[in-house]
Amino acid sequence: MRQFQLRQPQPLQQPVARPSAPAPARAAASEIDGALDKAAALWTTRRIRSFLMLLEQPTRAAQR
Repeated sequence: MRQFQLRQPQPLQQPVARPSAPAPARAAASEIDGALDKAAALWTTRRIRSFLMLLEQPTRAAQR
């Protein structure tokens, strides 16, 4: 039979106050996020368009 040890409750730690990021860094991060969103949307659109173009092409087996 196993024996379990009771753990002693540990004291809660106070959260460390961290200084907020300066405004220019936040603005730059926002611009980068916007650029990444646009790039992802463009990449996705191109992938979908390429896939649809492949579907529209006649299959090679039908041409033989």
